[in-house]
Amino acid sequence: MARTLISIAQLLIAVALLETGSGLQGVVVPLEARTMGFSNLAIGLLGSGYYGGFILGCLAVPALIHRVGHIRAFAGFSSLVAAGLLAHTLLMTDALWFGLRMVVGFGFAGLYIATESWLNDLAPTATRGRVLAAYMLVSWAALIAGKLAFGWAGPVDSVPLVLAAIAVSLAILPVAFTTMQAPGAQAGAPPVLGRLLAVSPVGVLGCLGVGVANGTFWTLAPLFAEAGGLDAMGVGLFMAVAILGSVFTQWPLGWWSDRVDRRKVIVFTCLFASISGVVLAGSFGRDAHVLQIAAFAFGASALPVYSLCVAHANDYAPNQAFIEVSSLLLLVFSLGAVIGPPVASLVMDMAGPAGVFLFTAGVHASLVVLVLIAISAGRAASQAEKGAFVAVPRTTQAVLALDPRAAGSGAPGDVATLGETEGEPPAVRDDAGFNGERGPEEKETPGDPPPA
Repeated sequence: MARTLISIAQLLIAVALLETGSGLQGVVVPLEARTMGFSNLAIGLLGSGYYGGFILGCLAVPALIHRVGHIRAFAGFSSLVAAGLLAHTLLMTDALWFGLRMVVGFGFAGLYIATESWLNDLAPTATRGRVLAAYMLVSWAALIAGKLAFGWAGPVDSVPLVLAAIAVSLAILPVAFTTMQAPGAQAGAPPVLGRLLAVSPVGVLGCLGVGVANGTFWTLAPLFAEAGGLDAMGVGLFMAVAILGSVFTQWPLGWWSDRVDRRKVIVFTCLFASISGVVLAGSFGRDAHVLQIAAFAFGASALPVYSLCVAHANDYAPNQAFIEVSSLLLLVFSLGAVIGPPVASLVMDMAGPAGVFLFTAGVHASLVVLVLIAISAGRAASQAEKGAFVAVPRTTQAVLALDPRAAGSGAPGDVATLGETEGEPPAVRDDAGFNGERGPEEKETPGDPPPA
C-alpha cells in the first residue's frame, strides 16, 4: 500500500490544491456577490449556474479526455477554472457571473474526472478501497483548509478569488512534471436513465432531495453566517466545522446502516438534519459558538445522507450495474443542487437569512415522510442482498470505479446497462407500486455474500 500511495502522491498533491481552491471560492463568491448588491435570487442562481456547468462537464468531458488525454485535459481545465475565477474580479453583473459560474463548474467537473479516472488506472484492484479512502481524506482536509483560508485572507477586494485561482493553477505543476504513465484513452459508456427510478425510488428521491438541501447549503450558508454576525474567520469556520461533522459521522452511520434497514438510518439522519436546520435558524444572530455547534450537528447529519441513499439504491441493483446506478444518482443529486439555491433564495426574501435553514429543514422533513411511506409499503433488503457501506465522494462518476463495490462492474470504464445485464432483469422495488418487477426477495442468488 505504501508503494501505491507513493505512486499517486503527485496526483494527491494536485487534488489538495484543487480542493483548497474549490473550498475558498465556494465561500467568497456568494459573499462577494452580496457586497456587489446582487439580490438573493441572483445569488441563488449563481449556485444553479455552477451545478449546471458541473452536470454538463460530467456528460461531455469523458469524450474530450478520450481525444486529448489526461495531462492535456487537466492543464486545459485548470487554466479554464483559473481564468473563470479571475474574471469574477473584472465582470461585475449578475448575468455575467452566472455564465462564469457555469464555466467554473464545467472546469471543476473536468478536473475531477481527469484526476479520478487517473487514480483508478493507477490503483491495483486489491488496494482501491484504501486509495479511495486516501483520496477522500486529502479532499476533506483540503476543502476544510480552503474554507479556513477565507478567514485568513478576509473579504479584502479580490484577494480570496485570486488565491483560489493561484491554488488551481498550481495544481498543474505536479501533473505536468509527473513521471507517471498517463492512462490510455478509454471511452466509457455514457450513463442512461433506463429504469433507475424503478430500481430504487427512495434512492432517487433521496439523492434529489439531498441535492436540493446541500446545494442550498453550499451556496447560501455563507450569507447566513455573515448576516448572523460572524466575521471572515467565523464564516470560514462555520463552513469548515460542518464538513468536519460529516467526517466524524460518515462511517458510524454507514456501519449502522449495514446492520439494519438502511431506510431507517436515512429517516434518522434526515430527521436530525431537519431539527439541526430549525436550531440553526433559531440561533441566527446569537453567540458564534452556538452557531458553530449547530453547524457541526447539521453537517454531521445532512452531508452523509447522499452516501446512504447511494448505498440503499445499490442494494436493489445488480452488482454489474453499480457504476451506472451511482453515476445516475450523482446527476440526480446535481439536478437537485441546480433547483435548490434559487428556491431557497425566495424563502430568504420572505423569512430573512434564517430562511436558508428553514428551507433545508423542510426538505429533510419531506424526505422523512417519503421514506416512512416507502418503509410502510415495502420490505427492506436482506443482509445477504446488502452491499457494505462506502462513503461516496460527491465529485464525478470517474471516482466510482475506485469504490470496492464496483469490483463486479467489469473493467474500468465499462458500464452495465440496467435491464441488459446477464440473466434476468435487475431486482427492483424498494417500495410498493412497481407491478411486474421483481423485488429483493426474488433475486437469483439471495444467498450470495455482498460484493467486496
